[in-house]
Amino acid sequence: MQRRCADPSIELGIISALHDMASSKQHAALVSLGLAGAAVLFAFDPAATSWFPSCPLNALTGWLCPFCGTLRAVHALLRGHVEAAVALNPLTTAGVAAGLAAFTHDAMRPTRPALVDRLVSLAFSAPGLALAAIFGVVRNMR
Repeated sequence: MQRRCADPSIELGIISALHDMASSKQHAALVSLGLAGAAVLFAFDPAATSWFPSCPLNALTGWLCPFCGTLRAVHALLRGHVEAAVALNPLTTAGVAAGLAAFTHDAMRPTRPALVDRLVSLAFSAPGLALAAIFGVVRNMR
């Protein structure tokens, strides 16, 4: 026989607390992974290091995909070279700036849903993917 809690709101509160705890562990894991990636990109220049991946689309066609230059742009941002980062990939530079602003906002003033979550869902929505596709076409028109 399963015992039920006398007050259903307590059960919901416990479930909500467990969900928040799992969510915060996921966010902590993502932040840790991001910091580790940033440390690697800070330490090694993707333009001068052979073990960073190259773009398969660029290798096959010579066209720049929307993400070409992303690693080099993030490396430049981590080194404080904003102009170089914008020149390498303006979409990535804007995305990193928006992501840092959203993360800082969420750390200082938590909201539901989190601003970072809304930004990620926007980036992978139809308008976000259309923006990336348009950017990829426009950057190859020069």
